[in-house]
Amino acid sequence: MLWSRYREAVGARLRPLAAFLMRAGVSPNAVTLATLALGAVVCLWFVRSRAILPFCLAITVVGCLDVLDGLLARAGGRVTPWGGYLDAVCDRYFEAMVVLAVALVTGYWALCLLALSGSLLVSYAKARAALEVRVSNQEWPDLMERGERNLLFIAGLAASQLVPWRPLGRDVFWWTLLLGSGLVHLTVLQRVARAKRVIQDRSR
Repeated sequence: MLWSRYREAVGARLRPLAAFLMRAGVSPNAVTLATLALGAVVCLWFVRSRAILPFCLAITVVGCLDVLDGLLARAGGRVTPWGGYLDAVCDRYFEAMVVLAVALVTGYWALCLLALSGSLLVSYAKARAALEVRVSNQEWPDLMERGERNLLFIAGLAASQLVPWRPLGRDVFWWTLLLGSGLVHLTVLQRVARAKRVIQDRSR
């Protein structure tokens, strides 16, 4: 999947920083919270400045740093269930902050909320299935996972400033949101169908 290749490429470049933080005694959970706080600062700055291209660059950098806490945990042998849980919750907050900041600046409230609701439901569809039966992350290689939808969202936002194409009077980002929202909700249905099969098979 695109998300897996992205994480591997970014992780390879961040390993020296993870090693430095490990030697400095920084905890993975502190990195998780610091990354979320940095994302919040970038979003607040964006709402004030309305500078779309610098925002796209900054939020991409913050998104890359999201890999750092996992690298640090594995390098220091500090992988814990609580750390994984905290990281997942912070990921949802980060995604929501970015989408809401963009909605405030662009005014595309309906499509942004449609995209956000689908993103949250993609995560919930798997998490709720895990409450019923034991599941593995390897069983959920779906269409629009977090990496794919975030990259599409930011790429569309940046393209709206670089590409003057406006079919039916709508910019590239509007059409990207429409496409992305449809694909994300299709992914929700994909996960619900898989959850039905898994739950029924393992509940027998």
